[in-house]
Amino acid sequence: MKTLLPLILSAIVSTSALADLTLVNETQLNGAKSRTTIWIKGDKARTDNDTTSSVIMNTATGDMITLVHEQKMIFKMNTRELKALSIKTNESSKIPVNTSTVTATGKMETVDGHECEIYQVKNLDTVVKMWVAKNYPGQEKIRTELKILTKMSSEGTKQPDVPGIALKTEFEQQGMKFITTLVSIKSDPVDEAHFTIPTDYKAP
Repeated sequence: MKTLLPLILSAIVSTSALADLTLVNETQLNGAKSRTTIWIKGDKARTDNDTTSSVIMNTATGDMITLVHEQKMIFKMNTRELKALSIKTNESSKIPVNTSTVTATGKMETVDGHECEIYQVKNLDTVVKMWVAKNYPGQEKIRTELKILTKMSSEGTKQPDVPGIALKTEFEQQGMKFITTLVSIKSDPVDEAHFTIPTDYKAP
């Protein structure tokens, strides 16, 4: 699932200056529901997976911190170092470049009151089905702010360009079916406290 996050989110990406954003998604995995909240502020982003874990990212430095709440544990890594290692591994082993192709199906469906065109995005052996709203209110600002999330994707990865906001995505991976729907998007100021590491969390 983590490898597909930049692919899915890149469907709502544009360019320009960044601002604050709070995004809430609901995912069904074989019928079981979970909720993900993403806070974006400048070059920083935090993703909470229900109440179990959080990931805090600084796309300016490449630093990524995972908080495991029940054990109060903290794991640190740098995505830039991983990207460099990934490039060397791909070059030496001739692993196929992780690219995506986008196909507009021409089919239309309504999601949460918004008319959407259905797109298919193929990434290696995975096909993601997307319901894209091209006239979502404030979409240009939203797409701009979400650009930060694609900075965490692998170097050399070609991200798909889907013209609108993906209100729903669906794909299957290793026998598991994922359905993600957009619950809400808000452009209110994000509290800096979301990106503060608790002092009582320790590295293993």
